[in-house]
Amino acid sequence: MDISYMELNEDRIDLIKTLWEKLRDHHRELSPYFPERYAEFTFQKRKEDLLEKSENGILRIDTAYDETSKQFIGYCISSILDEKVGEVDSIYLDEEYRSSGIGDALIKRALNWMDQNSVETKRIIVAAGNENTLAFYSRYNFFPKHIILEHSNK
Repeated sequence: MDISYMELNEDRIDLIKTLWEKLRDHHRELSPYFPERYAEFTFQKRKEDLLEKSENGILRIDTAYDETSKQFIGYCISSILDEKVGEVDSIYLDEEYRSSGIGDALIKRALNWMDQNSVETKRIIVAAGNENTLAFYSRYNFFPKHIILEHSNK
């Protein structure tokens, strides 16, 4: 596997659209209570939310690129807000590349960037139904702090 890592400027965020849509579809399939919200959530809306967030802070887009297939295979979007709060906003890696250290490299790039920017609090929001990722995040000292409940109109 010949994988390269690169940071994208915000104006190149569309390069991860297909990967983000795979993540959204994954969340929709796993969501026990809100699958319709994922079905309605578009990349354009997510992109607008992230770019708006970057106006009030700093946004970073790390990618993993397979040099053999000439395709982006993973990404990690992270941000830093005014109060020195860093967040891994979105991370995805194509299934066939998992358990190969690529996800590890992506999240470490984000966390190192946060450290370089003197972030005091780091967080990741995990969608309900996607709890199987908690073991991965615990390797980087992320643990559940709150459980937020939201009313469903079902």
